[in-house]
Amino acid sequence: MSTTVSTCPACFTKITDTSWILFSKAKYHKECFTCHKCSRMIGASESLKHDAGLRTCVDCAKKDDPSIGESKTCHGCGKAIDKAWVIGLGNTWHSDCFKCTECSRVIDPKEKFFKLEVDGKNVPKCGDCKVTKGVAGLDVKEKICAGCDKEIESAWVVALNKHWHHDCFKCSHCDRKIDSKEQFLTNLGNPVCMGCNNDHFRSKCSECSKPIAGTSLIYKEKSFHHACVKCTMCDEAFKVGDHENIRIVNGKDFKHADCKK
Repeated sequence: MSTTVSTCPACFTKITDTSWILFSKAKYHKECFTCHKCSRMIGASESLKHDAGLRTCVDCAKKDDPSIGESKTCHGCGKAIDKAWVIGLGNTWHSDCFKCTECSRVIDPKEKFFKLEVDGKNVPKCGDCKVTKGVAGLDVKEKICAGCDKEIESAWVVALNKHWHHDCFKCSHCDRKIDSKEQFLTNLGNPVCMGCNNDHFRSKCSECSKPIAGTSLIYKEKSFHHACVKCTMCDEAFKVGDHENIRIVNGKDFKHADCKK
């Protein structure tokens, strides 16, 4: 049976020794668990300060803050801190108490996390958890589905500057689910699949009955592809941009203005 080998987060090499220091759910080589200011090794039983991923021995920490060494209370559990602690959201915490309020995962203060207010108390929320009401600096509606107005818990589609559940991103005309990779258009701000756009929203050529994309020839409330209309004199199809060179003959036939019998 294989054994998982841990990697020291300080030197990024594997730990093959039989003894190590466990801190904030990570294993360190004893020689790597040092103060970032004086480089002195910090013993497993010593108190230390942990702020923004940096470990500081008590002696160095006291030089910056004379209050270091005085009794501290964990902002998470309310109990006294007698050894290691972390600083987050402006408060001191036991390493194991600074955890996501939703998934309960222990958060390293150097990773990205958000502030959430619960019962008047600031608590952390990890970046892996979904965005919900109360997260500082984030718009709650960014994770509300534009189709059903319900919260999006996992995967979503971003389209039309809105977020959608995959099953809610569908054609507003035929109700067919639109794949996030396929092309679509809009009608009144709602998604429309290409099939419905061609069948119901585009004008159709009176000659071939197919949808018209782009410019068209229009005569007596009828639309035509340029290529579907030919000059009655030279039998050549008209081109886009020929509008100024088109004349109507007998109230129904098209001809080039410079074509003569």
